[in-house]
Amino acid sequence: MPTTMDHKPAGLDQRVLTAAALVLAAIVLLITWVTIKKSRNDSYALLEAQGMAFSEALAQAAENTIQAESFAEYLLQTRYSDLTTSLRDLGLDRIGEIDLVTFAHTHDLMGVYLYDTTAEVVLGITAAGTRGAPPLFVANEVADLFADPEANFVLLTDRPEPPRGPVHYYLEVTPDLSRVIVLAADALYYDDALQQIGIGYLAQKMAQEKGVEYILYQSLEGIVFASRKPGDLVAIESDPFLQAALDGDEIVSRRYEFQGRQVLEIVRPFEGGAYPFGLFRVGISLERFYDISAGFDRQMMILSGTLFVLVLVAMLYLSGRRKRARLSRQLSDMRLVTERIFEQMRTGVAVIDGRGVIRMANEAFEEVFGVRNVRGQTWADAMGDHHGLLRDLQEGDTTIDEREISVQVGGRERRLLVAQSKLGDVEQNRTGVIVVVYDITRLKRYERAALRKERLSEMGNLAAGVAHEIRNPLNAISIAAQRLASEFQPRSDTEQYLAFTRQIRTETSRLNDIITRFLALAREEKKQAQRVDVASLLHDIGALLRVEGERLQVDVVVSAEPDVIVQADPDRLKQVLLNLFNNAKEALDGSSGQVTIAARRDGKTVRITFADNGPGIAREVADRIFAPYYTTKESGTGLGLPTVQRIIADYGGDVMLDGDYTGGARFVVSLPAV
Repeated sequence: MPTTMDHKPAGLDQRVLTAAALVLAAIVLLITWVTIKKSRNDSYALLEAQGMAFSEALAQAAENTIQAESFAEYLLQTRYSDLTTSLRDLGLDRIGEIDLVTFAHTHDLMGVYLYDTTAEVVLGITAAGTRGAPPLFVANEVADLFADPEANFVLLTDRPEPPRGPVHYYLEVTPDLSRVIVLAADALYYDDALQQIGIGYLAQKMAQEKGVEYILYQSLEGIVFASRKPGDLVAIESDPFLQAALDGDEIVSRRYEFQGRQVLEIVRPFEGGAYPFGLFRVGISLERFYDISAGFDRQMMILSGTLFVLVLVAMLYLSGRRKRARLSRQLSDMRLVTERIFEQMRTGVAVIDGRGVIRMANEAFEEVFGVRNVRGQTWADAMGDHHGLLRDLQEGDTTIDEREISVQVGGRERRLLVAQSKLGDVEQNRTGVIVVVYDITRLKRYERAALRKERLSEMGNLAAGVAHEIRNPLNAISIAAQRLASEFQPRSDTEQYLAFTRQIRTETSRLNDIITRFLALAREEKKQAQRVDVASLLHDIGALLRVEGERLQVDVVVSAEPDVIVQADPDRLKQVLLNLFNNAKEALDGSSGQVTIAARRDGKTVRITFADNGPGIAREVADRIFAPYYTTKESGTGLGLPTVQRIIADYGGDVMLDGDYTGGARFVVSLPAV
């Protein structure tokens, strides 16, 4: 009996223990399942929240990029517009090819072209000094600009096949609608800069982060750009989720199958700049999430098999916490992507709260103002001499403002373009500020250089006027010396007296010749053009040159085809031939030789060749002989050949040294035939 009584409590206890164990097992199992489910939901929520933050950062960076692109294009158009204004100031009706070459070299252009109302090039030359015309599509744009002059200007980019780089063609119609000025410039640096700040480049860089499957921008017309080949994606109007996202104004997410893999897709509406209204779609891989979820499932199976092993339950729980922490670190790494982009921006950006504390500031901002580690400091403490800038920004009347300022950084002046946007705090009634800073010091330096060159040009004109005024007293000195020699002879030292007066007349004559050449090069002369028979003119000048040639033992040979007519001033053409003869005479340096002058018609061009059999011109100086004041002679002025080039250019022609001629030196003068 007692034995039976003892056994029942034991069985009861066993059943109670078993029931308790089952209850405990169910409780542990339930707690484990709830914990795993919550962990999974929390992990997915973190992943989703971080993905939305990533998408928002992408949109903000895209807006900054669009602003940077717009500002860069504005600066580029402003520079070209200033250049066309400078070119118009020179006088489009008086400008010649040498002026265009000088202008192109001065402003680092590849070429300058002038079009008339028929979209034909009336004057055009490259920086190398060769004539030519831009591609055909430029002429088409010129015609369109004349048809619709309200557009005022057009900026084109030509991207030919490698190895040639991109070229900018800037077209601007003159105020009187008679000409279109076309500037050609190298666009390689500009294209490289745009690629470094473009949205497509930004998306490619951000998509390289671990865990990001793709970044693409899609509008109603289709895919605008994508970080990788998107494959067959459905149109927005065919996807109700995307259509709803496009109609809304919030960031939304979903699980989506992309190329056979499950991703968390974050979708954000976006509109900005030249890009059509559409959606940013960011795909974040769920493989790691599923891996972690599978790990939790395995833990639940282990917990089900080891209901009473609380240590194991604790270990599994701690394991789950560790995996959650790992997932959190991965999501934190994704958050760091946006911070790295913020730090690597070339534009300075800072965010200041209503209390004046700098909450965010990238390296570019600190570099512009010459400060370090300003985040967390008050503006007054961090910025030092620039602390008054924040007060000026906060006290402005508008919420968005832009201004240009000068600051001293490290003993050097910097010109900055500062854009600010106010941030209102309703609860605390304080105003924060987002400050965007562009360093335009180099641009301002270029502007000053252009103004300095303009002043130098004005000084050259002044020098020409001074030289003109010198001629009057110079003539008086020459006349006085002549009268002294003929009317006031001394009673003693007569020969020495006459030698001095001759020297005065000789030097004044030489100085007058230099001034005459200088004025011929510097001043604008009226072009008295008429029909000139080149053969008759060459025979007349040949007779004159033969007289001088006989004295110098130089044989002058003239030959010309009949009926070769040009439109020019015969006296100025004779001046061209006399200057070339003087060069040949000085090159022969008293030795006997031969000068050959010939003229012929070549299509619509008349070519006059002037050759001598002297020592020729060395290749190392051939490129400089037409530069004003350049000479290789001790007594030379360096004005002869520039004057020749100026006269020929006035009549729409060109003069060049024949580099292939080996018998001495030969110049080829080209003029339009009549």
